[in-house]
Amino acid sequence: MIRRLSAALALAALGGCIKAPDVVLVDRHTQLEEQAAGRLPTQQAALAQSGVAPGPAPFTSGQLAQSGWHSVSGHDAIAALYAGYQDDAAVLDQLLLRRCIGEGREATLLATPDRCTGAVDVADMSRRLERANRNRRQVWLYIQAQRPGTTLDEVRAAWRVEQQRAVVCGAPWQRDDGSWEVKACP
Repeated sequence: MIRRLSAALALAALGGCIKAPDVVLVDRHTQLEEQAAGRLPTQQAALAQSGVAPGPAPFTSGQLAQSGWHSVSGHDAIAALYAGYQDDAAVLDQLLLRRCIGEGREATLLATPDRCTGAVDVADMSRRLERANRNRRQVWLYIQAQRPGTTLDEVRAAWRVEQQRAVVCGAPWQRDDGSWEVKACP
């Protein structure tokens, strides 16, 4: 009886053995952890490239109707409508003079709605700011690629010096300490 009991205990011990599972360590976050942390590289890359593709000037059907264009034969009306379309540089200069935007200390344009004089189309201003800042970043990356060994911060600092000379007189300019000044006229 003792033999049977010891054999049964031995079989139970061997058969009921608990083994810890293999542990696999991964040095990357899961996709869910990436999303929770706010890192969406695929979407960020797509968003950055979305404005790069050239396209026609964005005219609404209301603008087309106001111009008198009704058919394909109305090329003159389209030309007149396009002539009234202001490019980003002219609109950004107007926004700078109205102090709705300013040249930031990181060499990008910043919205300054608390200082803005007059009404502004916030959506249009935001689109123009994003385009201008994206264009600046692309130029900085190109300059950095042309000058090996130069950091992006060095390129931005040099850009900022040149931009201070070129920016329209009376534009808000952010100092290194974060305060704002207005560019003096010569």
